[in-house]
Amino acid sequence: MQYPLFLPANPMRYLPAGNPFSVPQPKFEKLVLANKAEFYPLNRGLVPALKLELTFPAGRPFEDKIGLASATLQGIKGGTLKRSATRLAEGFDYWGSSLNFDFYIDTCGIKLFVLEKYLPRVLPLLVEMLSSPSFPEGELRLYKRQQVEKLRSDMTRADVVAYTKFTEILFGPGHPYGYNSTVESIEEIHREDLISHYRSHYDMKRCKIFLSGQFSLQTRDLVAHVLGSVELNEGHGRPHIPSRKLPLPSQNRISLEYAVQSSIRMGRVLFRRNHPDYVKMFVLNTLLGGYYGSRLMQNLREKKGLTYHIYSSLDTFLYGGYFLISTEVDKERSELALQAIRQEIEKLQTRLVGSGELRMVKNYLRGSFLHYFENAFAYGELIRTLSLEGGLGAYQKLVDGVEKVTPEELRDLAIHYFQEKDLSLVQVS
Repeated sequence: MQYPLFLPANPMRYLPAGNPFSVPQPKFEKLVLANKAEFYPLNRGLVPALKLELTFPAGRPFEDKIGLASATLQGIKGGTLKRSATRLAEGFDYWGSSLNFDFYIDTCGIKLFVLEKYLPRVLPLLVEMLSSPSFPEGELRLYKRQQVEKLRSDMTRADVVAYTKFTEILFGPGHPYGYNSTVESIEEIHREDLISHYRSHYDMKRCKIFLSGQFSLQTRDLVAHVLGSVELNEGHGRPHIPSRKLPLPSQNRISLEYAVQSSIRMGRVLFRRNHPDYVKMFVLNTLLGGYYGSRLMQNLREKKGLTYHIYSSLDTFLYGGYFLISTEVDKERSELALQAIRQEIEKLQTRLVGSGELRMVKNYLRGSFLHYFENAFAYGELIRTLSLEGGLGAYQKLVDGVEKVTPEELRDLAIHYFQEKDLSLVQVS
């Protein structure tokens, strides 16, 4: 996923005096714990509220069955060898803490939110949950039933059908970024599958730990000692990325009963964050549809009133990436919307962007970078992303690249990557 994830209401007020467009540089400490886990203590902020996150390379590229990675992550909170799921949840609730289980496609994250003074109380619970999950059959049955119900509901929504079909035609139904869950794939997940995935991929040697918020040196040392003493599994899992060629671009129009609007998804497979063209494409995407003042928003929404919202995104993963244009429009006006989208792409290919418009995009991006320095938790998200995709060098390359990109480079990039024959389309109505 590209920076920025969110934008503060008025980012310009955070700019340092004297140099209105200087962007801060992230600084962080990385410790290697006794069990080889990487620990990033990020001591920032004015409130002693903490976010402790553990991430593991245990997502889709590492699963042996469709949906197994997500099911295993959710199954970890289903109880331990000593406590049921209810007792475990009550233990965290008692100390005013909360847990999130975040599925990032490539990685899986377990987040604990707690006040610093209560961390010593809940840290043993976190260790117990992580080191001895029981994966009870009853919790798995409940999870599968909920997933089947959610899937059936989602498949009646045009936006969900359009997105799942879009990723499938981009990467193929056998690729971890392309396949999607079915009722049959959900039912095929069994308790022994969860145990196998957990043992293969939840390995502290490949774990990254992020502690963000205001905390003392004693708290930092406590986390390092406790989590550095955890021994889980000798993970041996490797990503399953098909070596065969990806599908050719295609045009797909799908009829969906009861669809109120037409959902449009257009785009193509691209690259990871370390690709030489990533930074320039990052700017080009922002110009086209990456913020409220973008060309797609100004033309299709503000001028023509064809849609309430339209955007483009440049999504990156550990093993690939894609470019996407997404919108929902009235059925009768969907062809007008598609024509307007293609016109905006053609303009990028045939006309140089003006200096004023490019300056506005660059100013927007400079301001949006500051979001990550606004509070401790946002800063933690930046460091987590950088630890997975390129480190500090990737951040500096992004900031410098935004400053240096030229109108000619953006035009050439649009010509190279936005050829209509290379763009896939999914339209559900």
